[in-house]
Amino acid sequence: MAKIVWSKPWYRSRGIWGAILGATGTVYGLWATALPCGPEQTAHNYLSAAVTMWGAYLAFVGRRDASQPIHIFWRRKVEVDD
Repeated sequence: MAKIVWSKPWYRSRGIWGAILGATGTVYGLWATALPCGPEQTAHNYLSAAVTMWGAYLAFVGRRDASQPIHIFWRRKVEVDD
């Protein structure tokens, strides 16, 4: 049986924020490779990996727990399956 729910804004979606963090961690990791070798670069590489992994976890949990569709511009009623 289907039910009617309101869509939620994109910025309230854990899945979207996980994707943004994953992309940010990847870009940050690419920037960190330009640093000179040493402990500073190692720290930046580990931080990049941690941000990317946190983003992947957040995207997974957000998708698993999703109960409403998201919207970009305006709110709307959507029919979803139970």
